[in-house]
Amino acid sequence: MSKKEKAQERKIRRRIEVRAERDLTYEERKEEALAFGKKVLYITCPLCGRNRVLNPHEKDQTRFEVKPDFLLIQARYGGGRGSGFFLNKDESLSLEEVKEQYPDLYENIKRELARLIAIFK
Repeated sequence: MSKKEKAQERKIRRRIEVRAERDLTYEERKEEALAFGKKVLYITCPLCGRNRVLNPHEKDQTRFEVKPDFLLIQARYGGGRGSGFFLNKDESLSLEEVKEQYPDLYENIKRELARLIAIFK
């Protein structure tokens, strides 16, 4: 069997394996991933749940920085599948604007921040 034929056979075998993987239930895929998958550690913001891969080779990887001009509510527009979402700063709101326009949301964030600070004391 030539190298080309062997490569073709490997491709076919892999396609069959992929199809078989699709037939697994969610629980079966989870169990397999936990048993044989690659471990990746994430750091998660305790306030918003945003997470990043924790990479020991990067600097400033644990930085969750909130700046005064941070756009808390962001208006984003997508152009369809695969185009991504693009920020429209004119329609987005800073923390100060949220305080004025969405006082309940602002108070909720304040309350949660106070709880978070109490945990870290």
